[in-house]
Amino acid sequence: MQIKHVMGAAFGAAMLATTLAGCSASASVSRTISPDRFEATVVEALQKLSDAEPEVDCGDDQIAIEDGNEVHCDVNTAGYDVVYDSLVRISTEDGEQYSVHVEVDDQPKS
Repeated sequence: MQIKHVMGAAFGAAMLATTLAGCSASASVSRTISPDRFEATVVEALQKLSDAEPEVDCGDDQIAIEDGNEVHCDVNTAGYDVVYDSLVRISTEDGEQYSVHVEVDDQPKS
């Protein structure tokens, strides 16, 4: 896992994918949660690796909290227009808690 700080407009946008390449966080769960709640968990995971303030958009549909479920989310640094795709993998063993592992693409979306 690489950890780098996001600084400056051009440098920050280029480094976002490397900075946020792999991270995880945990939260309590129900069978589905709102995209807003899921995005907050993803933001928490990303903030553990960087001082940058990430913005995350995982769409409008409810998120199924199932072990192995994968969700694509758009990620960018607040204040920048460069958007990266991320793959968020959900892990849960007991249905009460879940964790996410976030992998952000190296290149921005076109």
